[in-house]
Amino acid sequence: MSTEDSVPPFTFNTHHAELCVRPVTSNDLAQLRHLVEESRHAHVQLDWWTWEDWVGNPGFLAAQEGGRLVGIGMGVRDVSPVAWLRAVVAEDGLGVGALLDALLPPMTATLRSQGVKALACLAWPEWLSEKLAARSFETLAQVMTLRKDDMTLPDVRLTDVRIREANMADLDVIVAIDHAAFETAWWYGGTTFFRTWRSAMRFCVAERQGQPIGYAFAHLNGAQAHVTRLAVHPIHQRQGTGALMLADLIKHAQIQGAEFITLNTQTHNENSLKLYRHFGFEPRGRAATTWIRSIAPQG
Repeated sequence: MSTEDSVPPFTFNTHHAELCVRPVTSNDLAQLRHLVEESRHAHVQLDWWTWEDWVGNPGFLAAQEGGRLVGIGMGVRDVSPVAWLRAVVAEDGLGVGALLDALLPPMTATLRSQGVKALACLAWPEWLSEKLAARSFETLAQVMTLRKDDMTLPDVRLTDVRIREANMADLDVIVAIDHAAFETAWWYGGTTFFRTWRSAMRFCVAERQGQPIGYAFAHLNGAQAHVTRLAVHPIHQRQGTGALMLADLIKHAQIQGAEFITLNTQTHNENSLKLYRHFGFEPRGRAATTWIRSIAPQG
């Protein structure tokens, strides 16, 4: 996902220092990893990507004080006109607000030049929510975690739908289902699906009369399985296909040794919540806020 586009260095004066903001280079990676490990304010959501994947992307920015890396921010897009703030990491001596004030102007200018209309962030840490709200970000959704502590299944049957393993030939239709099923901010692109297809514990497709109508995949981390994504084309929703795919993922998780399974969903998604409750999933922890700020040109 790197690009040859460049961003000129940008100087920002804070109350205690002058920060130079510039794109991250491969030479920064050792300092970057140390910063992430040591900082008390590290928001990192790389998902299926690595730091190296984003080096060279003009939305992956370093804040430097003298010769020292004191902060990073990553605002990057997939295929949606909404980009995501995947990383905000501030050295303990540097305020998160000061870092955001330095990073957001060049980051949003870069994203705007790429046709991005808004910048979003799923802010699990409360300290980040507070800082985003103070910088004109608005609530997009509340995202909650659900957990199922046993691997038993309700009776799920649907005679005209077949569940099978996804393959590379399915990726284009999976992207189409994804974009039909989700609001724009949540879209995945083909490259993301390819990465998840390679790394998932199970990536399945639901077919009706030979035509894919839904997809789902899950990842395994030790004893925990996590349903990462589940979508059914709107024309075929509320007919049991989602339940069939969820049952398939849970079966495969159990076979591969998972002792419990989790997933995330929006608190307002009543149809999904009804399905997950039927399977015995229960809420865990506090919901996280997803924030969004328009960066479209005015006028």
